[in-house]
Amino acid sequence: MVNSSAAKVDDIYVPLSIARKVITVGPDHIDFRGGIGSVMNVYARHFSVYKFITTHKPFKNKWRLIPFFIVQYIRFVTTLLQDKDIEIVHIQASSHGSFYRKLLLFFTARYGFGKKIIYHMHGSRFEDFYRNSDPVSKYFISRLVEKSDLIIGLSVYWREFFLQNFKLRRIEILNNVIHQPSSNHLPLINKEADVRLRVLFLGAIGQRKGIFDLLDVLARHRDVFEGRLVLRIGGNGETKRLQDYIGEHKLTSMVQFEGWVSGAQKHELLSTSDVYILPSYNEGLPISILEAMSYGLPIISTPVGGTAEVVHHGDNGFLVNPGDKQALYNSLMEFVTQPELAPTMGYESLQLVRQYLPETVLPVLSTFYQSLLAKAA
Repeated sequence: MVNSSAAKVDDIYVPLSIARKVITVGPDHIDFRGGIGSVMNVYARHFSVYKFITTHKPFKNKWRLIPFFIVQYIRFVTTLLQDKDIEIVHIQASSHGSFYRKLLLFFTARYGFGKKIIYHMHGSRFEDFYRNSDPVSKYFISRLVEKSDLIIGLSVYWREFFLQNFKLRRIEILNNVIHQPSSNHLPLINKEADVRLRVLFLGAIGQRKGIFDLLDVLARHRDVFEGRLVLRIGGNGETKRLQDYIGEHKLTSMVQFEGWVSGAQKHELLSTSDVYILPSYNEGLPISILEAMSYGLPIISTPVGGTAEVVHHGDNGFLVNPGDKQALYNSLMEFVTQPELAPTMGYESLQLVRQYLPETVLPVLSTFYQSLLAKAA
């Protein structure tokens, strides 16, 4: 009953002796539209066998998620009943609705079947979710976190958050992982002759990702940036608000909305950009930033979540405080006025991103599995 997939590449970092004992639950990792799905997609390529249950899909009608989850929960229970090899349930987690879905899976796996639990927190808003929850919800959050055999955080920031707020059995940091860049991911390829600075934003269209702060900067300084900068935007969310803003502020000559992008179109945008920008208000550790770094792009972002651990201010990009539009303007002008800065900082991105590739990350995850299996033996 369980979905499983054999690795699609030769590099196996989680061997069969371990992989057959682990089932991962999380969002769709095949037709994915988010960072957790992207991480799971990489895992599936480097486990000898990847057992998984999909708990979420991005339905347009959100009510469809309820019957979908019920069916998947039944499949989860059936799988644990039938597959006697499984000893570890690896929960790929976020906050809000995701938390409550995973809470049911946690209680079932822990107390119904006695499985070891890994709770792998990706959610950028988990801290706010916990602090703003009512006492009953806080109780269940604490119960899940503190009774899990291993909490995985994405950065030092998140490790400290969990240590300060919960009594943990064990916590480890595991870097997010991205696909191994191929040779055609090198920076500065296939670029057209264009003197404008090409800036790229990929993410949810809304205030949380800071895209409207960025547009405000371009609108206020349109006379400065006109003919010197082009911003390309890919994503979904508040797209009508975005397009209305572009039209009302006469930004059509320097802002291009590409819609939702993936696959070849995403590759083209990353390959033909000079700078990646993500001025978010909260994050876990953005996959989009890591992907942009793997294409040799410098980054403009904010020091939220684990971002400051991958974007080193002045080395491979610039960090500005969320909502600081003057700092956003200054950072953009650094690249506009110094054309040599983007490739120089982009080279640093290529060096820094190596620690987020499968060959580095997945052997560490495999040792986590091994240690839990050894305790169960």
